[in-house]
Amino acid sequence: MSVHIFVLNEKNYEVCIRRGIAGIPNHEKDQYNDALISRMTPINKGDFVLFYIMDAKELRGLYRVMDKPFFDTAPIWESQDPNRVYPFRVRIENSDYVFENPIKLNDVYDLKDNGLMWTFSLQRPGGASNTLFSITNDEYQHLFRLFLKLNPVINQPSPIREPYPYHESNLLSQLHFNSNHLPKYEYSVMALLLNEFAEGSFKNIFGEYDDFLAYIPTSFGREMDALLITHNPLHKDEVIAYNIVEVKRDRFDEDGLIQLLQYEDWFLRKKVNGDFNMLRTTAIAQTFTDKVVDYVEKRKRYEGKTIKLLKFSNHNRKFRLEEF
Repeated sequence: MSVHIFVLNEKNYEVCIRRGIAGIPNHEKDQYNDALISRMTPINKGDFVLFYIMDAKELRGLYRVMDKPFFDTAPIWESQDPNRVYPFRVRIENSDYVFENPIKLNDVYDLKDNGLMWTFSLQRPGGASNTLFSITNDEYQHLFRLFLKLNPVINQPSPIREPYPYHESNLLSQLHFNSNHLPKYEYSVMALLLNEFAEGSFKNIFGEYDDFLAYIPTSFGREMDALLITHNPLHKDEVIAYNIVEVKRDRFDEDGLIQLLQYEDWFLRKKVNGDFNMLRTTAIAQTFTDKVVDYVEKRKRYEGKTIKLLKFSNHNRKFRLEEF
């Protein structure tokens, strides 16, 4: 179960809750459409959805995902650009808790100031606005408690008045591939990988992760590609491991390695208090330079610290990972 936050205005939010649908806009460039698809592929049936309303600066919820995201161009939402129809969509329904009183943005920032929220981000490092992002299950628990405090009386939610019809999950068919049927962009690889994480795949490689995020903000102006989170099976509130994942479309070189090590250092200092046993790092690409392989081997030999190198492939529409 993951938690996703759509960012939109009041008028489009009213459409969402009336039609039981949420979505994000398309882009004129193929590469960025694949990026937007990669934002949607982590969403899975049963996940929770919240809405951040820009006009009111408040967080509203709580809704459940009915089925996997899909591509559809039927006009629904109001847009100043007729070529942007919010085609990347997912159907939603009421949860057991649809709260009347919202959470104000300043209350979210209070949680951030207290170290209880760290992935909530309305803007990307480059300054562009986020239309959709996810938060950890642990952060969601803090928001849920705050919703309960603000709503001492829980009323029955109003029914979805005009439910949006079911569509097959066809989102991955909108990705772009080269002549060798390999993902054309790094975002294309991310979309395929995150779709697998949403299905709980590759636990034979990564272990029993139970939560994951994509495009995680850091304090030095860059986003981690993905983060896998594993909780203690006996104490569900206790995180026992994080795995930082960095993805490249073709070759993983020294620049990618430096980037991954920067994320590792930041995470050690900011999130796990220097506990290296809680942190794992993984690089995913089609191939790795000799210098990267040499560094990884020496690091394991001299420091006892590993970086997992994984090679991806995509044959017959099946995304695979294997040890390099």
